[in-house]
Amino acid sequence: MLRGKFGPTVTSQGKRRAWDTISQTINASFPLVVRTGDDCEKRWYVLQSKAKDEIAAHKRESSLTGGGPPEKRLSQVADTVFQVLGHSEVSVTGLPTGIDTSMMQALEMQQR
Repeated sequence: MLRGKFGPTVTSQGKRRAWDTISQTINASFPLVVRTGDDCEKRWYVLQSKAKDEIAAHKRESSLTGGGPPEKRLSQVADTVFQVLGHSEVSVTGLPTGIDTSMMQALEMQQR
């Protein structure tokens, strides 16, 4: 639902309800900091963006040749995001002026 494209079965209202449900679950587990559905969604996209950068850098470093020090492991957050998104969702290279399409989707939802 959260990652699906908008259509007859995936609507902005449905995604909003899903984020609100996630925020209720998080708030029940961590009641000292109350988060809204919007807060959780923004946090996810920030984590996702940072993790994609880390994963792409890790892939680039892994493909280099040479006798340097052993490569650094992915952080736990980046590894979890990688497992959620799947291997095909994180590109190694792209256009220098490219934009993260998932961020575009988040911005479009905020403007509605």
